[in-house]
Amino acid sequence: MDSLISIFHIDVKILLAQIVNFGIVFFVLYKFAFKPLAKVMQERTNKIEKSLEEAKEIEEKLSLTEQERKEILAQAKKDALAIVEEANKNAETNRQKTVEKTKEEIVLVIKAEKEKIKKEHDETFVELKKEMVDLVMLAVEKIIKEKLDSAKDKELIQSALNQKD
Repeated sequence: MDSLISIFHIDVKILLAQIVNFGIVFFVLYKFAFKPLAKVMQERTNKIEKSLEEAKEIEEKLSLTEQERKEILAQAKKDALAIVEEANKNAETNRQKTVEKTKEEIVLVIKAEKEKIKKEHDETFVELKKEMVDLVMLAVEKIIKEKLDSAKDKELIQSALNQKD
């Protein structure tokens, strides 16, 4: 060993002093640097693990929420189809009622028009009758060339008309 010491020029006192210095520096670094650093790293590791667990929980909740959303959408579609179907039924019922009401109104209008036409026909017939009476009176007057009194005139006309009916 002496040969190693002489070859490398190692001084044992300096070597022991350096070992003591190294021990002191190691102790100080361990106490004030490594230990707090290890504690911070452990806390950070714990925090990261906790965050990962929370992320996993959030992902599970998200998948559950997505499933619920799909179920709600499916139910909403079913409800919407039911509402549309009900609206179509109501629309068809209303259309049928409207058609029936319109038919009834058309029947009433046709009936009223028939009555109006009959009334106009009767009025026209009465007017034609009066005009025929007047024409017959004129014809008779021309034939007779003398004017009879109006009562006798009307009586002759009525008897002539009654014979034709």
